[in-house]
Amino acid sequence: MELIMQPTCFTCGQACIAMIAGKSVDEVIIDMKTDGATSIGQLIEILDFYGIRHAEKNKRISKKNPVPYNYSILTVHMDAGYTHWTLFYDDKYYDPEFGLIEGEYTYGKITSFLEIYAE
Repeated sequence: MELIMQPTCFTCGQACIAMIAGKSVDEVIIDMKTDGATSIGQLIEILDFYGIRHAEKNKRISKKNPVPYNYSILTVHMDAGYTHWTLFYDDKYYDPEFGLIEGEYTYGKITSFLEIYAE
């Protein structure tokens, strides 16, 4: 997995998709038709568009699912008060805002995840 940084403060979702799809953020922005904030529904739509297999829906972090699966898009509620998308892969966080993070994620609270199925 190659880390791709988000070009603006609103394109974390597009950057996560770019990492998964092996595309540039600019390509993803064009295909998603937005360079703004994205919803989980929009991320699922573009994964489908690219033919990338994934879980049917976001799973909440809970007693049943206490940690995200090893290849997932994470929903993070940031300490600074905004929601952010981060990619979790091979026990590392590929955060398009803060960079590659190994170990504990300390920038915000991970609240849910969408599993990506490796091909």
